Amino acid sequence: MTMVMAASVIGAPSERIFGLEIVGRHHDPFTVMQQFAGSASAGVYLQPVTDFMGAAIARWTGPVAAYNWLVLVTFPMSAAAAYLLARHLALPPPGAWIAAMLFAFSPFHLAHAAYHPHVAQTQWLPLYLLALWRCMDDATWPALAFLAGAAAAVSLSNFYGGLIAAVITPFAIGAYWLARARFGPRPARHLAATVAALAALVAAALAFVVWHAPALISDRAAFAFTHDDLFTYSAKWWGYLVPPVAHPLLGGVAGRIWSGARVSDGLLEQQVSLGWGVVALALVAIEGWISGIRHREPGKVRAYALPYAVVPVLAALAVIGLVCSLSPERAIFGVRVMRPSALLYPILPMFRSYARFGVVVQLMTALLAGIGVARLLARGTRWSGAACTGLIILAIAEYAVSPAAMSRDVLPTDAHRWVMRQALAWRVFDCSPITLASASVAWLTHGRIVSSGTDTDCAEPQIAARLQADGFTHLLVANSWQRTWLRQHPLLAGVRPEAQFDAADVLSLDPQAPIYTRDMTGFSPREHDQRTTWRWMGDNASWLIVTPTPLAHVSLRLDLRAFHIIRPMKVQLDDGQTRQLDVDPEVRTYIVGPFALGAGSHRLTFHSIVPANEADAVLGNGDLRLLSMAVGPWEWITR
Repeated sequence: MTMVMAASVIGAPSERIFGLEIVGRHHDPFTVMQQFAGSASAGVYLQPVTDFMGAAIARWTGPVAAYNWLVLVTFPMSAAAAYLLARHLALPPPGAWIAAMLFAFSPFHLAHAAYHPHVAQTQWLPLYLLALWRCMDDATWPALAFLAGAAAAVSLSNFYGGLIAAVITPFAIGAYWLARARFGPRPARHLAATVAALAALVAAALAFVVWHAPALISDRAAFAFTHDDLFTYSAKWWGYLVPPVAHPLLGGVAGRIWSGARVSDGLLEQQVSLGWGVVALALVAIEGWISGIRHREPGKVRAYALPYAVVPVLAALAVIGLVCSLSPERAIFGVRVMRPSALLYPILPMFRSYARFGVVVQLMTALLAGIGVARLLARGTRWSGAACTGLIILAIAEYAVSPAAMSRDVLPTDAHRWVMRQALAWRVFDCSPITLASASVAWLTHGRIVSSGTDTDCAEPQIAARLQADGFTHLLVANSWQRTWLRQHPLLAGVRPEAQFDAADVLSLDPQAPIYTRDMTGFSPREHDQRTTWRWMGDNASWLIVTPTPLAHVSLRLDLRAFHIIRPMKVQLDDGQTRQLDVDPEVRTYIVGPFALGAGSHRLTFHSIVPANEADAVLGNGDLRLLSMAVGPWEWITR
């Protein structure tokens, strides 16, 4: 099933990344890839089990493929771990198989597998509970060693896994003791050994933190998230009944529900859907426990020993996980009700995504659903068989995904991928501003596609000459007004179209001017309308211009507009040649020069003789900038 779901990724594991991008491109997957490659340091955020395994795989496959394999392997491993836990709880094979598949391919797992490879390591939680409860049944030395290994794996593979395991462990011990362990041989001895082993593990964990990251204890505030984040990244109780946004048919409905609830930043964390079919099967198990139906019915050929004893254990842990996943507080009938995250935050302020406790709810509900399947099969009637089949089909339909949608290119657009398939000599400048999400593009393309700055001005006249001087051969511009401008005015920028895609264009550099502008200071970011572009200046601004060869006679033709009134402007080349213009409030074209330029760099300064005015004082538009002149498109004229 994993291979079918991720077929496109398996076919190109170094070009595509698994998962549906439900909240857009995010930096987390690419930061982890760079850590696997050794080009980024994890520091105190190192999660050894996952990170070391990813780095080891990356040596053989490369960091992108290592990321994919590390995520994809969690699906069969989660199914195997959940199956082993279900069998330990006496679920018959059909019920255990259903529980394992529901847990492995849950919406929670699929959502985090698209972004968070550490959180996607869900296999360790059922394995930890298996080790814990097995130890409570019979605390032999192998069982204690198994518990130590599972506890280390769940904590060191994912810090949130460690938090979740630590919080639910006391409840898991208490519930399992009351329901099952106390009826076994020498229960007190096994319980004492288990608790002592856990205490030793906690002491070892604290010692590890003190040794590896003492600042987590001495300066917790340095790693703290804000209290408001707890509300953003905590689950809604009704979110467990909303379809996942990755669903091929109901995803749009789910998206509208979350938009109506004004959930945006925390949308990924809200993917805790259980599915109505799974909930119904779980309720069948709970109803069977409440009604006291026995596990064997006379006259039925196929009867299973149903594990009703653990139903209250699973139900209790599901409720505890749900409550822990909710926001810190809520006013109910005017009464302020505090929840577990409000108590945990002062102790562990570096955790904010309490919706991740939903993995506990998912696991427990899947196990209950497996018991529900076993109960319906054990009844052996036509109606129970039909109900079982119908609910399983409903659960499959609710968990279904489109394999075609379960991957995306590791690069942002088709244009980026097209560039990477061209000649190695190409070096492309990306006009997109550098963000956390886009900062990895240069690394992913081995420096063939790079960008610089957060306010890249790709609508600058004759930008091609400057880029070519910097060693670039092409320009890539994604969906923006600059893309439209460059399509309409390629000659002004010195470019020509090379390839066009839905989300971006690639243009080759064809500079027409012998002079280019290296740097511009004293200007506001570029603005535009349907006809032209401009940048406002204050009292003073300057260009650093470069000419590779001497030019004895060169003039500058540019569009200028004065703010509010006619303003005289002085234009000076370096410390010598000076020209003065009277700039009109309407856009007009002016000629500055001629100048004589030697080869190399020159500073061209613009000075408004009339002081700049605050825009808001004149227009009342709330713009507090001091404005004097708007500098529009320009062109250098040589003779």
